[in-house]
Amino acid sequence: MIGYQIAQGTGHLYKDSLGRIAVKAYVDGTLTNATGSVTVTVTDEGGTVIVNAQTATTDSTGIYYYDLGISNTTDVNKLFAVWTGTWESVSQKLRTTHEIVGFPIFTEAQARAFDVAQLASASDYSDEAILDERQKITELIEQWTGVSWTPKYKRVKLEGEGDRIISPPSFHITKVISCKILGESIATSNFEIDNNAGFIHRTDGFFEKPTSEYPLPVVIEYEYGWDYIRNGVDRIGLKLIVDRLVATNIPDRATSFNFEDGNVALVTQGGGFRNPTRIPEVNQWIDENSEKVFGV
Repeated sequence: MIGYQIAQGTGHLYKDSLGRIAVKAYVDGTLTNATGSVTVTVTDEGGTVIVNAQTATTDSTGIYYYDLGISNTTDVNKLFAVWTGTWESVSQKLRTTHEIVGFPIFTEAQARAFDVAQLASASDYSDEAILDERQKITELIEQWTGVSWTPKYKRVKLEGEGDRIISPPSFHITKVISCKILGESIATSNFEIDNNAGFIHRTDGFFEKPTSEYPLPVVIEYEYGWDYIRNGVDRIGLKLIVDRLVATNIPDRATSFNFEDGNVALVTQGGGFRNPTRIPEVNQWIDENSEKVFGV
């Protein structure tokens, strides 16, 4: 039985980068080369083919990669890769997902040097582990605050109300990438973005109401999120990666511990309504920077 996972440990790629995507192919838990070549096809969330059946490269047993190229990473996007090869004498397909975002909220070098450089050892904390945790932390901070701290991609289908304004479900929309209304492509120059109110205005017509043929007549792709490092999010991400990767003998759910000078009370992750981590500084930052509407 073949299994797979993303080789680099992260599905995040970055705008205007080489855009390397990769896959690990396991047979019965062991990294295994395919018999012959492996090809990769990449499509985006809208179904557009980005790469069509190109030969992937391998530089290590069972690990295959492909470079999308800068021309395919100029915008934020969500990509789906299908890797086709022959393992165990059977043609099989491995699937990975990748997201092009604006920038990392902290670099690997920053992570290794942060605080007292607990993550400095590459043998103890691999590149893959750090990049994988960085992606998870980026997603968690967005979940906790309700806004992305790096530019990201969103594709939504919406009902129009027959007027010139529509409100997609994201904070800080910065760019309309594409829009179709009733199946017709509308030039992006015909939209104005009101970041303060969260609205997109159409200047050449209306966001049409649903029809029997188009129950969700507005299909819009856009970039959203903060477009630069702000409010110390890099420090918060670094605090989190050290906490999540460095082993401790204190149980995750401990509320206190004793040492020679007495008892120390601990924050319990998930122990309160606005207490998503066990780090007080991080919890306070999340509370101060949250744009989520709680209780709705």
